[in-house]
Amino acid sequence: MFNAERQISLLAGMVPCSAPGVSLRGYSAKGDSDVMAEEANTAEEMNMADAANEAEETSEANEAEETSEANEAKEASEANEAEEASEANEAKEASEANEAEEASEANEAEDASGSEEVNRAGEENTAEKIKHAAAWTPASLGGGGYITGLIQHPAEAGILYARCDVAGVFRSTDGGESWATLNGGLDQGFHHQVQSFAVSPHQPEVLFRCSGEARGGEICGAVHQSVDGGNRWREVCSGMGFYGNGPTRMYGEVIAVDPHRRGVVAAGGYTGGLWVSPDHGDSWEQTMLPEERFGCVAFHPQQPGVLYAGTIGDNDLNMDYAEVEEGGLLRRLQDQPRGESGRLYLSQDNGQSWQLLYEGASFAELCFDSREPQRLYAACIWGGIRVSTDAGRTWSAAAGGLPAGRHRYGTVIQAGTQQGLLYTAPDARPHHEGLPPIPVYASGDGGASWRVVHRHADEDLSGFPAFMDHFSGGSRAAANGWAISKIVADRFIMNRLYLCNWYGVAISDDGGMTWRAGGFRGLETTCMEAVVADPCQPGKFAVTMADHPPKVTEDGGGTFCNLPGIPGYSGSTAITLSKRDDRRYLYGLVGHGRSACIAVSEDGGLTARAVLGLPQGMFVQALKEDKRRANTFYAYIEGAVAKGAGVYRSRDGGISWQQTAFRPPSHVATLPHQQQWIEAELMSVVVYQVKNACGCNQLLATDPLAPDRVLLGEWSEGLWLSADGGDSWESIGAGLPFLQNGRTSVLAAVAFSPKSAGTLYACFIREGLWRSRDHGQTWSKLFPLQEGAVFNASALTVSAQEEDVLILACEPMVQSHAPSGVVCSRDGGSTWDEWDITSLGAVRWKGIALDCEGQWLLGVTCGNGAYKAKLSSISK
Repeated sequence: MFNAERQISLLAGMVPCSAPGVSLRGYSAKGDSDVMAEEANTAEEMNMADAANEAEETSEANEAEETSEANEAKEASEANEAEEASEANEAKEASEANEAEEASEANEAEDASGSEEVNRAGEENTAEKIKHAAAWTPASLGGGGYITGLIQHPAEAGILYARCDVAGVFRSTDGGESWATLNGGLDQGFHHQVQSFAVSPHQPEVLFRCSGEARGGEICGAVHQSVDGGNRWREVCSGMGFYGNGPTRMYGEVIAVDPHRRGVVAAGGYTGGLWVSPDHGDSWEQTMLPEERFGCVAFHPQQPGVLYAGTIGDNDLNMDYAEVEEGGLLRRLQDQPRGESGRLYLSQDNGQSWQLLYEGASFAELCFDSREPQRLYAACIWGGIRVSTDAGRTWSAAAGGLPAGRHRYGTVIQAGTQQGLLYTAPDARPHHEGLPPIPVYASGDGGASWRVVHRHADEDLSGFPAFMDHFSGGSRAAANGWAISKIVADRFIMNRLYLCNWYGVAISDDGGMTWRAGGFRGLETTCMEAVVADPCQPGKFAVTMADHPPKVTEDGGGTFCNLPGIPGYSGSTAITLSKRDDRRYLYGLVGHGRSACIAVSEDGGLTARAVLGLPQGMFVQALKEDKRRANTFYAYIEGAVAKGAGVYRSRDGGISWQQTAFRPPSHVATLPHQQQWIEAELMSVVVYQVKNACGCNQLLATDPLAPDRVLLGEWSEGLWLSADGGDSWESIGAGLPFLQNGRTSVLAAVAFSPKSAGTLYACFIREGLWRSRDHGQTWSKLFPLQEGAVFNASALTVSAQEEDVLILACEPMVQSHAPSGVVCSRDGGSTWDEWDITSLGAVRWKGIALDCEGQWLLGVTCGNGAYKAKLSSISK
C-alpha cells in the first residue's frame, strides 16, 4: 500500500528518451533536420525556462521565440527544397529503371526459349508514384464508429477535433456539422488507433496525438506532432505504449499542454510511464512515476506548474464485448496486471517530482472548478462521480440524483460559460436498464445534486443517419445515448453542448434539451469487410461492414442505402450481386456470440430472409455467383470442419444449399487452420475481438470465362481449383509462398483473369501478388519484384481491357510492417504505377473493386470507411 504523502523525487533528473540502460520499445532517433531544429531552439528553451521560473514570459523571450520560429521556417524551406531535389532524383532513377525494364522485356521476347518469370526475377520493377491523392475522397457511408474524444479549438468557436479508436483524428470547421480526416503522413498500422489528443493553447496550429495497440504480446505506441493544424504529422516519441482501441479509450486525455508555460507537454502511456517535453514535443524525458495504466493527465488551469496524473486499476477496464478466453481478460487484452486500485499523482513543478495523493478509485477524467482552485471533480468509472475540496487528497461521492445501480462514469465537465454548472453521463450500453434514452445529467450546486437534462423522444433529434433506426428497438434517441464517451460545453456559445459516442458527434443548442447532427458527414469511421461491383450497372457497388447490414451505392459511393438486416444479427460479411437478376442480393450476416447466416433479398433490397442458418462459431467468408451457370452460387463457410465448414453450392438462386466435395487436409480442424492467429492477432481490427474486420469475400472466386470453375484459398494451408462445380478439387498451391517468411506470409485474396483463360492471381500478406498462366500448375511473383520488399497485398480487383487491369492494395500491419499503398497495372502486371495516398494516412485496406465499365473505383478499409475515385482522374 502506498503512503498517501509519499514523495517520488527526481532529484537526479528525469530519464531522457535515449538514456542507456533504460528499456524503451522501438524508440527512433531523430533525423538531421530534427537535430538542427533542436539546436535552433536552444536559445528559445533557455528564455522560456527563465520565464517559467518568473511565472511569466518576458517580451524578450517572445521575440527570441519568433526569431527561432523564423529560423525553423527557413530550415523547413531548405529541407523541402532538398526533399524536392531528392524526389526529382528518384523520379529520374525510376525512369531509368523503367527504360532498363523495357529493354529487358524486349530481350525476353527475342529469347523464345527463356521463361518470362525467370528473366524478370531480377528486374527492379519499381512502381512509379503518381501524385493524385486529391482524386480519392471518402464515400458517404455516414459514420458508424466510436468517437472516443472531443476537443474544441482554444480560440475559434467553430473548430472541433474528434478522435476515433480506429480512424484517427477528424476536424470540423463548422461547429460539428461536417468533418474531415487529419491523418496525412502516417504510415504504420496502429497510427489511426488514437487514445488521446491535445491542442496547444499558445499555438493552436500545434497538435498532438497518441496512438498505439496491442499485437504479439506487446503494446506499441507513438506520440505524433503536427505544426500545421493537423495536415501532416511526424513522430516525436515512441517511449510509451498506447491502446487506442483498448479498454480505456473512451476516457480522458492522457496528453496535455501546459496552459501557463509555453512548450511544456506531458503524456502518460498505457505502458511506458509518464513523459514530459519542455520544447513543444521535439524532445521527451521519462519521469520516475511507476509504469501504470494512465487514464487522464491534466495541468491545473489556474495554478502554474501543477500537473495531475490519474491511473486505472485492473478492475475498471471497460470491455463489455471482449471475447474472454482461458486466462481472463488481461490475457485477451495482451495486458499485464497493474493492481486493482487506481491512483492520483500530483506534481507541483511540471513533472520534476511527484506526490501520491490518493489510492483507491480509478481516474478517467478530471475537472477543475473555475471558482475554487482546490475543488476538483473526477469521473471514477465504477466509482462514480467524486468531488475533492482539498486539491485531490481526499474524495467523496457526488451521486445525488444520478441513476441508481452500478454504472460506469468516464466524463465530467464544467460549462465554460456558466460557472458552477457541471455535466456528466453514465456509459450506457444496450443491455442496461432504467436509464433515460440520452442519459446526460446536470448539476448546478457543485455535484451535490444532479438532474437528468431531459427525457428525450425521437422527435427531439434531427439530422441523424437513418442506420441509427436499426438499433435499440428502432429508437433513435436511445441509440444516441449509448456509450457517451465525452461531453463538451462550448466555451464561446451559451448553452451549446456536444457529445460523442458509438456513432458520431451530436450538437445541442439548448443545453441538451434537443440534439442534432449533420448526418455525421465526413465522420467515416466504419470497419468494413468487403466490397463488390455490380456486374452490369456502372457505378453500383455493395459493401459489408462490422455492426451494420450491407449497403448499396448506385453513384460510385456518393450515396448509400441499407439492405435489410435480420433480428439477431448486427454485422455483415460477404455479399454477391447477381448478373442475371438485378433484384437479387445474397449476403452473410453475423451476430454477437458468433452466430451467422446467409440471407437473400429477392425484391431489390426491400425485404430479406435467412436461408441458411449456421451453427455457432461458423462464419460466411465469401459468396460468389457463377456468371456462366444460371442460378448457381457458391459460399465459403469458415469455422470447425466437424460442424460443416467448407464450400457450399446453390442451384436455385441461393435458396437452398448443399456442401460440395471440398475437404481440407486431414490436419486442418478449423478454417482458418491458424484460427486465433488469423482472426484475432494478424487481421482483426483489435486482438480481443475475434473475426472483426478481418476482410471477407476474397478467398473464393468463380471463373468469368467458364462455368463450374471455382477457386478456393485457405490462409495458410493451400489453394484449390474445381472444374466441375465443386464435385472434385485439385490442389494447386505448390510454388506459392505459404508461410515462406514466417506466420505473416498468408493468403488474403484470389482471382481469375477476366481476359485470359487459365490465368489466376493470388495475393499474400507480406509476399505481394503472384500469378499463374496455366491454371495453377506453376506460379511466379508479379509484384513487387525488389528483393526483400514487403507488400501486404490485402485487396485485389481485376478488370478486362486490352490486357488485365490490376489494382492492388497494401494494408499496414504491426506484425508485417509496410506502408499503406495502392498500385495499378494496366498491362497485366508488366508495369506498375503507385498512387500517392499519403494524405489518407495509414489506411488499412480490406477490399477494392472497379465497376463494370472500369471507371469507378471503391476501396473499403478497417476503420476509415470507404474511399471512392474515378480511374481516369488517377491516370497520368
